Amino acid sequence: MSQENVELIQRVYEAFNREDAAALAKLSDEDLEFVSVFAEVDTAGATHQGQELWASYFARIHETWDEWRAEDLRVFDAADDNVAAVFRLVGKGKSSGIPVDREIGLAYTLRRGKLWRMRVYLNPAEALEAVGLSE
Repeated sequence: MSQENVELIQRVYEAFNREDAAALAKLSDEDLEFVSVFAEVDTAGATHQGQELWASYFARIHETWDEWRAEDLRVFDAADDNVAAVFRLVGKGKSSGIPVDREIGLAYTLRRGKLWRMRVYLNPAEALEAVGLSE
């Protein structure tokens, strides 16, 4: 297991929870591509690109969510700078007020020690499969 890869994802998780766009930009490759369903109504996802995506991404989250945070992070290192993370997304919908507590997964590909490709999966097993792992 690459301890550096695991530690990078842990730093990303911490910066994400405190909405630190500047810290996330420093942890991201200039060509970062992030496919997410967190902020989107369309669960097919949206693609966000570049280091500067973080500020606009958090703005989109606040359009959809009244409260949100990630909890219970588990990181799985795979070969070739691929990493998966599984955690719970806990929050409350802005317009519905409905509480959400759902386990999700992210698949990461790193480049030069930074986030390069990220994709959210509503089924955590799919994130593990995307990096060549299984539960």
